[in-house]
Amino acid sequence: MNLSKKLSGKELKGLNHFGIWLVILLIYGGLFLPFLPFEVSLLRGLGNVLPMVFLFYVNLQLVNLYFEKKRFTLYLVLTTTIVLLMGIIRVQLNLQFPEVDLSLVRQDKTNSWLFAAFMTNFGIILVSTIYQIQQNRAKNERIALETIHQQNEAQLQFLRAQINPHFLFNTLNNIYALAVAKSDNTATMVLKLSNLLRYVIYDSRAEQVLLQKESEQIKEFIELFQMRNETPVDIQYLTSGDFSGLLIEPMILIPLVENCFKHCDFDTNPNARIQIELAIVDNELVFKTFNTYNENDFQKDKVGGVGLSNIKKRLALKYANQHQIRIEATAGNFCTHLHLKTSK
Repeated sequence: MNLSKKLSGKELKGLNHFGIWLVILLIYGGLFLPFLPFEVSLLRGLGNVLPMVFLFYVNLQLVNLYFEKKRFTLYLVLTTTIVLLMGIIRVQLNLQFPEVDLSLVRQDKTNSWLFAAFMTNFGIILVSTIYQIQQNRAKNERIALETIHQQNEAQLQFLRAQINPHFLFNTLNNIYALAVAKSDNTATMVLKLSNLLRYVIYDSRAEQVLLQKESEQIKEFIELFQMRNETPVDIQYLTSGDFSGLLIEPMILIPLVENCFKHCDFDTNPNARIQIELAIVDNELVFKTFNTYNENDFQKDKVGGVGLSNIKKRLALKYANQHQIRIEATAGNFCTHLHLKTSK
């Protein structure tokens, strides 16, 4: 593990600031090394850098208190005051050291040091202001993104809460039909429902689940539906490709399956059928559902129609720009085609 991973963000930021000021101190001290002893040069550099440090960090607070609140006049007055004050302090400190005969220094060394101090102080104020404005913008962007993320998660949880009761309601209806008929399959069906409940209540809370697990729940759902019928109906579930390690948003496929069973016309059409296909093609999940339906049966569309619209919203939140869903309804046939990118 490297040092940046061991340190917190605040500690790493503080270390960076310390390193930058240390470099500046060494540069300032180095300017006087040809003329003064090392200890005196370092002390003189410290006398110049400490007021600059004060300027930099005081200005950060002034930017937050006045500049960002558009109180520009007060900000300008305060920054000008501390620039002048720190300039005078730096000049007085420099005059306490032995005179340095530099060609760049004018004969009036007081004015020379004053000019240099004001220029560097102004530069520190400028850098400090730009730095704090950028920090504030970055912080505001992080807060905005976090707010959007929290809103999306809240919406996602709300949508999941809509799906789960709807899914369980339809399954319980199937068990009720078996219980009324006093079928021997009732106990087995309750056991299978228990497995589905475990998945719906516990596993679906996770951000992602194994695709293989979602596929197994689809099989459980199909078996539950088949058990309510005295003779098996035409339901096919075809899978292909390698699912190992692939992750998916939980309960994203089952509602599409549920929609098939809800709308399929098994009760009125001897040729009714459902076909479900789940495949991995070129690292992309391809999920297709097909069912026949009775175009004259409008009652099924009036009750509990949260499935498809809910799935579209969840896909938009969880797989933005990473999915395609197409719905086709022709004479007596209904199809959904879902393509989305998976991860490991």
